[in-house]
Amino acid sequence: MIKNVCLLIIGCLVINITYAQKYRANIQTIDSAGFYKILLRPNLVAKTESALTDLRLLDSKDREIPYVPPASVPLTQKRYFTEFPKIGGIVKIDSLTTIIAENKLGRPISSLWLKVKNTNVIRTMNLTGSDDLKHWFAIEEGALLNQPDLGDDGEYVMTINFPASNYHYLKITVNDKTRAPINFLKVGIYNSTALESVYVSILPAKFTQRDSGKTTIINIWLSDKYQVNKLQLTISGPKYYKRGVLIYNASGKTPEMVSEAELNSGGAKELYLMEKANHLILKIDNADNLPLHFDGIEAYQTATYVLSYLEKGEYYFTIGKPNAEQPNYDLKFFKDSLKGEVPIITHKEVNTNPEYQKPVVKTKKEYTAFIWAAIIAALIVLGLLAWKMVNEIKNKEENN
Repeated sequence: MIKNVCLLIIGCLVINITYAQKYRANIQTIDSAGFYKILLRPNLVAKTESALTDLRLLDSKDREIPYVPPASVPLTQKRYFTEFPKIGGIVKIDSLTTIIAENKLGRPISSLWLKVKNTNVIRTMNLTGSDDLKHWFAIEEGALLNQPDLGDDGEYVMTINFPASNYHYLKITVNDKTRAPINFLKVGIYNSTALESVYVSILPAKFTQRDSGKTTIINIWLSDKYQVNKLQLTISGPKYYKRGVLIYNASGKTPEMVSEAELNSGGAKELYLMEKANHLILKIDNADNLPLHFDGIEAYQTATYVLSYLEKGEYYFTIGKPNAEQPNYDLKFFKDSLKGEVPIITHKEVNTNPEYQKPVVKTKKEYTAFIWAAIIAALIVLGLLAWKMVNEIKNKEENN
Protein backbone atom coordinates (compact mmCIF):
# COMPACT_ATOMS: atom_id res chain seq x y z
CA MET A 1 0.00 0.00 0.00
CA ILE A 2 2.82 2.42 0.91
CA LYS A 3 4.30 1.78 -2.56
CA ASN A 4 1.04 2.82 -4.23
CA VAL A 5 0.80 6.03 -2.18
CA CYS A 6 4.37 7.03 -3.15
CA LEU A 7 3.65 6.37 -6.82
CA LEU A 8 0.54 8.56 -6.54
CA ILE A 9 2.61 11.44 -5.11
CA ILE A 10 5.24 11.10 -7.85
CA GLY A 11 2.49 11.00 -10.50
CA CYS A 12 1.05 14.28 -9.28
CA LEU A 13 4.48 15.91 -9.50
CA VAL A 14 5.17 14.52 -12.99
CA ILE A 15 1.93 16.01 -14.26
CA ASN A 16 3.30 19.46 -13.40
CA ILE A 17 6.85 19.11 -14.70
CA THR A 18 7.54 21.51 -17.59
CA TYR A 19 10.66 22.42 -19.50
CA ALA A 20 12.02 25.88 -20.24
CA GLN A 21 11.77 27.08 -23.83
CA LYS A 22 14.75 26.74 -26.14
CA TYR A 23 15.45 30.41 -26.88
CA ARG A 24 15.49 33.69 -24.99
CA ALA A 25 15.71 37.34 -26.05
CA ASN A 26 16.02 40.18 -23.53
CA ILE A 27 14.03 43.37 -24.05
CA GLN A 28 15.52 46.81 -23.65
CA THR A 29 15.10 48.19 -20.11
CA ILE A 30 11.77 49.89 -19.37
CA ASP A 31 12.26 53.27 -17.65
CA SER A 32 8.60 54.18 -17.06
CA ALA A 33 5.32 52.26 -16.82
CA GLY A 34 2.92 52.30 -19.75
CA PHE A 35 1.82 50.57 -22.93
CA TYR A 36 4.56 49.59 -25.36
CA LYS A 37 4.59 48.10 -28.86
CA ILE A 38 7.42 45.58 -29.04
CA LEU A 39 8.87 44.95 -32.51
CA LEU A 40 9.55 41.25 -33.14
CA ARG A 41 12.65 41.13 -35.30
CA PRO A 42 13.05 38.46 -38.03
CA ASN A 43 15.65 36.50 -36.04
CA LEU A 44 13.08 35.95 -33.25
CA VAL A 45 10.09 35.17 -35.49
CA ALA A 46 12.25 32.61 -37.32
CA LYS A 47 12.62 30.62 -34.08
CA THR A 48 8.94 30.64 -33.14
CA GLU A 49 6.24 28.14 -33.85
CA SER A 50 3.48 28.82 -36.36
CA ALA A 51 1.32 31.84 -35.46
CA LEU A 52 3.68 32.69 -32.57
CA THR A 53 1.81 30.32 -30.25
CA ASP A 54 4.94 29.70 -28.16
CA LEU A 55 5.83 33.37 -27.58
CA ARG A 56 5.92 34.26 -23.87
CA LEU A 57 6.80 37.57 -22.23
CA LEU A 58 8.24 37.40 -18.70
CA ASP A 59 9.52 39.87 -16.12
CA SER A 60 12.67 39.73 -13.97
CA LYS A 61 10.83 37.49 -11.48
CA ASP A 62 9.94 35.01 -14.26
CA ARG A 63 6.25 35.92 -14.09
CA GLU A 64 4.28 35.68 -17.33
CA ILE A 65 3.18 39.11 -18.59
CA PRO A 66 0.05 39.44 -20.80
CA TYR A 67 0.36 40.85 -24.30
CA VAL A 68 -1.88 41.53 -27.30
CA PRO A 69 -0.83 39.26 -30.21
CA PRO A 70 0.19 40.79 -33.57
CA ALA A 71 -3.12 40.02 -35.29
CA SER A 72 -4.98 42.10 -32.67
CA VAL A 73 -2.58 45.04 -32.30
CA PRO A 74 -4.31 48.25 -33.51
CA LEU A 75 -3.03 49.53 -36.85
CA THR A 76 -0.57 52.36 -36.62
CA GLN A 77 -2.15 55.58 -37.78
CA LYS A 78 -0.73 59.01 -38.31
CA ARG A 79 -2.84 61.97 -37.20
CA TYR A 80 -2.33 65.43 -38.59
CA PHE A 81 -4.06 68.70 -37.81
CA THR A 82 -5.66 70.74 -40.61
CA GLU A 83 -6.18 74.33 -39.49
CA PHE A 84 -9.25 76.24 -40.76
CA PRO A 85 -8.63 79.90 -41.65
CA LYS A 86 -10.31 82.31 -39.21
CA ILE A 87 -12.43 84.98 -40.89
CA GLY A 88 -11.91 88.32 -39.14
CA GLY A 89 -9.88 86.77 -36.32
CA ILE A 90 -11.31 86.04 -32.88
CA VAL A 91 -13.86 88.65 -31.79
CA LYS A 92 -14.53 89.24 -28.07
CA ILE A 93 -17.56 91.42 -27.28
CA ASP A 94 -19.02 91.68 -23.78
CA SER A 95 -19.53 88.14 -22.52
CA LEU A 96 -19.21 86.42 -25.91
CA THR A 97 -16.20 85.16 -27.86
CA THR A 98 -16.91 84.57 -31.55
CA ILE A 99 -14.78 82.59 -34.02
CA ILE A 100 -15.70 82.16 -37.70
CA ALA A 101 -13.78 79.35 -39.41
CA GLU A 102 -13.73 78.51 -43.11
CA ASN A 103 -14.18 74.88 -44.12
CA LYS A 104 -12.19 74.99 -47.35
CA LEU A 105 -12.32 71.22 -47.65
CA GLY A 106 -16.02 71.47 -48.52
CA ARG A 107 -16.76 67.99 -47.17
CA PRO A 108 -19.12 67.13 -44.29
CA ILE A 109 -17.49 67.23 -40.86
CA SER A 110 -18.91 66.28 -37.47
CA SER A 111 -16.15 67.48 -35.15
CA LEU A 112 -14.02 70.56 -34.59
CA TRP A 113 -10.91 70.89 -32.45
CA LEU A 114 -10.14 74.17 -30.70
CA LYS A 115 -6.50 74.55 -29.71
CA VAL A 116 -6.26 76.69 -26.57
CA LYS A 117 -3.87 77.82 -23.87
CA ASN A 118 -4.30 75.38 -21.02
CA THR A 119 -7.20 76.23 -18.76
CA ASN A 120 -9.43 74.56 -16.20
CA VAL A 121 -12.86 76.00 -17.00
CA ILE A 122 -16.15 74.86 -18.51
CA ARG A 123 -18.09 77.01 -20.98
CA THR A 124 -21.18 76.64 -23.16
CA MET A 125 -21.19 77.47 -26.86
CA ASN A 126 -23.47 77.73 -29.90
CA LEU A 127 -22.48 76.55 -33.37
CA THR A 128 -24.05 77.95 -36.57
CA GLY A 129 -23.27 77.46 -40.25
CA SER A 130 -23.39 79.62 -43.39
CA ASP A 131 -22.39 79.50 -47.04
CA ASP A 132 -22.33 83.28 -47.62
CA LEU A 133 -21.40 84.85 -44.25
CA LYS A 134 -24.82 86.54 -44.21
CA HIS A 135 -27.41 83.89 -43.46
CA TRP A 136 -26.61 81.70 -40.45
CA PHE A 137 -28.34 78.47 -39.47
CA ALA A 138 -28.29 76.59 -36.17
CA ILE A 139 -26.22 73.41 -35.90
CA GLU A 140 -25.67 72.97 -32.13
CA GLU A 141 -26.87 75.05 -29.18
CA GLY A 142 -25.86 75.09 -25.52
CA ALA A 143 -23.13 72.50 -25.95
CA LEU A 144 -20.50 72.24 -23.21
CA LEU A 145 -16.84 72.99 -23.79
CA ASN A 146 -15.11 70.93 -21.14
CA GLN A 147 -11.60 71.14 -19.75
CA PRO A 148 -9.08 70.62 -22.60
CA ASP A 149 -7.04 67.48 -23.12
CA LEU A 150 -3.41 67.33 -24.11
CA GLY A 151 -3.18 66.71 -27.86
CA ASP A 152 -0.66 64.66 -29.83
CA ASP A 153 1.57 67.68 -30.50
CA GLY A 154 1.70 68.94 -26.90
CA GLU A 155 -0.98 71.61 -27.34
CA TYR A 156 -4.26 71.58 -25.43
CA VAL A 157 -7.46 70.96 -27.39
CA MET A 158 -11.20 71.21 -26.79
CA THR A 159 -13.49 69.11 -28.95
CA ILE A 160 -16.89 70.02 -30.38
CA ASN A 161 -19.06 67.19 -31.72
CA PHE A 162 -22.16 67.96 -33.78
CA PRO A 163 -24.36 66.58 -36.60
CA ALA A 164 -22.37 66.23 -39.82
CA SER A 165 -22.43 69.48 -41.77
CA ASN A 166 -20.81 70.79 -44.95
CA TYR A 167 -21.40 74.54 -44.44
CA HIS A 168 -18.54 76.56 -45.90
CA TYR A 169 -18.36 78.75 -42.78
CA LEU A 170 -18.80 77.73 -39.16
CA LYS A 171 -19.40 80.23 -36.37
CA ILE A 172 -18.52 79.28 -32.80
CA THR A 173 -19.97 81.56 -30.12
CA VAL A 174 -18.65 80.91 -26.61
CA ASN A 175 -20.55 82.28 -23.61
CA ASP A 176 -17.98 83.73 -21.21
CA LYS A 177 -20.64 85.54 -19.14
CA THR A 178 -18.78 87.94 -16.84
CA ARG A 179 -15.68 85.78 -16.58
CA ALA A 180 -12.32 85.99 -18.34
CA PRO A 181 -12.41 84.55 -21.88
CA ILE A 182 -10.56 81.44 -23.02
CA ASN A 183 -7.45 82.05 -25.08
CA PHE A 184 -8.26 80.28 -28.38
CA LEU A 185 -5.31 79.69 -30.73
CA LYS A 186 -6.47 77.58 -33.67
CA VAL A 187 -9.57 75.90 -35.10
CA GLY A 188 -9.48 72.83 -37.32
CA ILE A 189 -9.88 69.08 -37.65
CA TYR A 190 -7.69 66.03 -37.23
CA ASN A 191 -7.32 63.56 -40.07
CA SER A 192 -5.98 60.04 -39.68
CA THR A 193 -4.23 57.96 -42.28
CA ALA A 194 -3.09 54.37 -41.85
CA LEU A 195 0.65 54.09 -42.38
CA GLU A 196 1.78 51.89 -45.23
CA SER A 197 3.14 48.48 -44.33
CA VAL A 198 6.63 48.71 -42.94
CA TYR A 199 9.08 45.96 -43.77
CA VAL A 200 12.09 44.77 -41.79
CA SER A 201 15.08 43.47 -43.74
CA ILE A 202 16.15 39.86 -43.36
CA LEU A 203 19.84 39.04 -43.78
CA PRO A 204 20.85 39.16 -47.49
CA ALA A 205 19.61 36.14 -49.35
CA LYS A 206 21.86 33.84 -51.35
CA PHE A 207 20.51 32.89 -54.76
CA THR A 208 21.40 31.07 -57.96
CA GLN A 209 19.98 31.52 -61.45
CA ARG A 210 19.56 28.75 -63.99
CA ASP A 211 18.20 29.46 -67.48
CA SER A 212 16.87 26.43 -69.29
CA GLY A 213 14.90 26.59 -72.52
CA LYS A 214 12.10 29.09 -72.00
CA THR A 215 12.27 29.03 -68.21
CA THR A 216 14.44 30.69 -65.57
CA ILE A 217 14.74 29.01 -62.17
CA ILE A 218 15.87 31.13 -59.21
CA ASN A 219 16.78 29.30 -55.99
CA ILE A 220 16.81 31.52 -52.89
CA TRP A 221 18.37 30.32 -49.62
CA LEU A 222 18.02 31.96 -46.20
CA SER A 223 20.05 31.11 -43.10
CA ASP A 224 16.95 30.26 -41.03
CA LYS A 225 13.26 29.64 -41.52
CA TYR A 226 12.29 33.30 -41.69
CA GLN A 227 8.84 34.79 -42.14
CA VAL A 228 9.07 36.20 -45.69
CA ASN A 229 6.50 38.79 -46.80
CA LYS A 230 8.33 40.56 -49.62
CA LEU A 231 11.14 39.86 -52.09
CA GLN A 232 12.92 42.90 -53.54
CA LEU A 233 14.53 42.06 -56.89
CA THR A 234 17.30 43.92 -58.70
CA ILE A 235 17.01 43.27 -62.45
CA SER A 236 19.44 44.77 -64.98
CA GLY A 237 17.94 43.62 -68.25
CA PRO A 238 16.48 43.34 -70.78
CA LYS A 239 14.99 46.86 -70.98
CA TYR A 240 11.37 45.80 -71.59
CA TYR A 241 9.76 42.68 -70.15
CA LYS A 242 6.54 41.27 -68.77
CA ARG A 243 6.94 37.80 -67.29
CA GLY A 244 4.78 35.48 -65.23
CA VAL A 245 6.35 34.12 -62.02
CA LEU A 246 5.45 31.11 -59.92
CA ILE A 247 6.71 31.15 -56.31
CA TYR A 248 7.42 27.89 -54.46
CA ASN A 249 8.21 27.19 -50.82
CA ALA A 250 10.92 24.53 -51.01
CA SER A 251 11.63 24.27 -47.27
CA GLY A 252 10.07 20.80 -47.09
CA LYS A 253 10.78 17.62 -48.99
CA THR A 254 8.60 18.66 -51.93
CA PRO A 255 8.40 22.26 -53.24
CA GLU A 256 4.90 23.70 -52.85
CA MET A 257 3.57 26.51 -55.05
CA VAL A 258 2.38 29.33 -52.79
CA SER A 259 1.86 32.34 -55.06
CA GLU A 260 1.64 33.57 -58.64
CA ALA A 261 2.80 37.03 -59.71
CA GLU A 262 4.11 39.13 -62.60
CA LEU A 263 7.35 41.02 -63.20
CA ASN A 264 6.96 44.10 -65.38
CA SER A 265 9.69 46.51 -66.49
CA GLY A 266 7.30 49.38 -65.85
CA GLY A 267 6.39 48.34 -62.28
CA ALA A 268 8.03 47.76 -58.92
CA LYS A 269 10.43 44.84 -58.80
CA GLU A 270 8.73 43.32 -55.77
CA LEU A 271 7.03 40.00 -55.05
CA TYR A 272 4.66 39.62 -52.11
CA LEU A 273 4.00 36.40 -50.21
CA MET A 274 3.34 35.11 -46.70
CA GLU A 275 5.60 32.14 -46.11
CA LYS A 276 7.90 30.88 -43.38
CA ALA A 277 10.78 29.45 -45.35
CA ASN A 278 14.52 28.96 -45.66
CA HIS A 279 14.36 27.97 -49.34
CA LEU A 280 12.22 29.62 -52.02
CA ILE A 281 12.09 28.96 -55.76
CA LEU A 282 11.03 31.41 -58.47
CA LYS A 283 9.99 29.89 -61.79
CA ILE A 284 9.86 32.53 -64.55
CA ASP A 285 8.26 31.97 -67.93
CA ASN A 286 10.40 33.69 -70.58
CA ALA A 287 8.42 32.47 -73.61
CA ASP A 288 10.65 33.31 -76.63
CA ASN A 289 12.43 36.21 -74.90
CA LEU A 290 15.90 36.58 -73.46
CA PRO A 291 16.02 35.62 -69.77
CA LEU A 292 16.03 38.31 -67.11
CA HIS A 293 19.34 39.06 -65.40
CA PHE A 294 19.15 39.22 -61.60
CA ASP A 295 21.81 41.25 -59.79
CA GLY A 296 20.41 40.90 -56.28
CA ILE A 297 17.52 39.61 -54.16
CA GLU A 298 16.58 40.86 -50.69
CA ALA A 299 13.97 39.33 -48.39
CA TYR A 300 11.77 41.28 -45.97
CA GLN A 301 9.37 40.55 -43.12
CA THR A 302 6.39 42.76 -42.38
CA ALA A 303 7.00 44.70 -39.17
CA THR A 304 5.37 42.56 -36.46
CA TYR A 305 4.47 43.90 -33.02
CA VAL A 306 2.96 42.73 -29.76
CA LEU A 307 1.36 45.22 -27.38
CA SER A 308 1.84 45.03 -23.61
CA TYR A 309 1.57 47.12 -20.47
CA LEU A 310 4.98 47.11 -18.80
CA GLU A 311 6.08 48.44 -15.44
CA LYS A 312 9.55 49.87 -14.92
CA GLY A 313 12.13 47.07 -15.00
CA GLU A 314 13.60 44.19 -17.02
CA TYR A 315 11.71 41.82 -19.35
CA TYR A 316 12.49 39.03 -21.79
CA PHE A 317 10.87 36.77 -24.39
CA THR A 318 11.09 32.99 -24.45
CA ILE A 319 10.31 30.95 -27.58
CA GLY A 320 10.89 27.51 -29.02
CA LYS A 321 8.35 25.12 -27.51
CA PRO A 322 6.77 22.79 -30.09
CA ASN A 323 2.98 22.42 -30.05
CA ALA A 324 2.54 25.28 -27.56
CA GLU A 325 -1.00 26.60 -27.15
CA GLN A 326 -1.88 30.22 -27.90
CA PRO A 327 -2.10 32.14 -24.59
CA ASN A 328 -5.41 33.79 -23.72
CA TYR A 329 -4.98 37.16 -22.00
CA ASP A 330 -7.55 39.75 -20.87
CA LEU A 331 -5.42 42.58 -22.24
CA LYS A 332 -6.86 42.20 -25.74
CA PHE A 333 -10.17 43.62 -24.46
CA PHE A 334 -8.52 46.92 -23.50
CA LYS A 335 -6.53 47.74 -26.64
CA ASP A 336 -9.17 50.21 -27.90
CA SER A 337 -8.71 52.39 -24.81
CA LEU A 338 -5.25 53.48 -25.97
CA LYS A 339 -4.79 57.19 -26.59
CA GLY A 340 -1.99 58.96 -28.39
CA GLU A 341 1.21 57.46 -29.71
CA VAL A 342 2.48 54.23 -28.16
CA PRO A 343 6.29 53.96 -27.77
CA ILE A 344 7.94 51.31 -29.93
CA ILE A 345 10.73 49.20 -28.45
CA THR A 346 12.41 45.98 -29.51
CA HIS A 347 14.40 43.05 -28.15
CA LYS A 348 18.08 42.18 -28.19
CA GLU A 349 19.79 39.17 -29.76
CA VAL A 350 18.15 35.74 -29.63
CA ASN A 351 20.26 33.23 -27.69
CA THR A 352 19.86 29.72 -26.36
CA ASN A 353 17.98 29.83 -23.08
CA PRO A 354 20.37 28.77 -20.25
CA GLU A 355 17.38 27.13 -18.54
CA TYR A 356 16.59 25.02 -21.63
CA GLN A 357 15.88 21.33 -20.85
CA LYS A 358 16.02 21.95 -17.11
CA PRO A 359 12.82 20.53 -15.58
CA VAL A 360 10.69 23.12 -13.83
CA VAL A 361 8.29 21.60 -11.29
CA LYS A 362 5.21 23.74 -10.84
CA THR A 363 2.68 22.49 -8.31
CA LYS A 364 -0.69 23.93 -9.22
CA LYS A 365 -2.97 25.10 -6.43
CA GLU A 366 -5.59 22.51 -7.25
CA TYR A 367 -3.08 19.70 -6.57
CA THR A 368 -1.45 21.11 -3.40
CA ALA A 369 -4.08 19.97 -0.89
CA PHE A 370 -4.29 16.55 -2.55
CA ILE A 371 -0.53 16.03 -2.40
CA TRP A 372 -0.33 17.03 1.25
CA ALA A 373 -3.18 14.64 2.03
CA ALA A 374 -1.30 11.86 0.21
CA ILE A 375 1.90 12.63 2.14
CA ILE A 376 0.02 12.56 5.48
CA ALA A 377 -1.64 9.28 4.48
CA ALA A 378 1.76 7.82 3.62
CA LEU A 379 3.14 8.85 7.01
CA ILE A 380 0.17 7.27 8.76
CA VAL A 381 0.67 4.05 6.83
CA LEU A 382 4.39 4.06 7.69
CA GLY A 383 3.51 4.58 11.36
CA LEU A 384 1.08 1.67 11.32
CA LEU A 385 3.62 -0.59 9.65
CA ALA A 386 6.28 0.40 12.19
CA TRP A 387 3.86 -0.23 15.08
CA LYS A 388 2.95 -3.63 13.60
CA MET A 389 6.61 -4.60 13.21
CA VAL A 390 7.36 -3.57 16.81
CA ASN A 391 4.45 -5.72 18.10
CA GLU A 392 5.56 -8.72 16.04
CA ILE A 393 9.12 -8.48 17.37
CA LYS A 394 7.81 -8.14 20.93
CA ASN A 395 5.57 -11.20 20.56
CA LYS A 396 8.46 -13.29 19.20
CA GLU A 397 10.64 -12.30 22.16
CA GLU A 398 7.87 -13.26 24.61
CA ASN A 399 7.38 -16.62 22.90
CA ASN A 400 11.09 -17.37 23.08
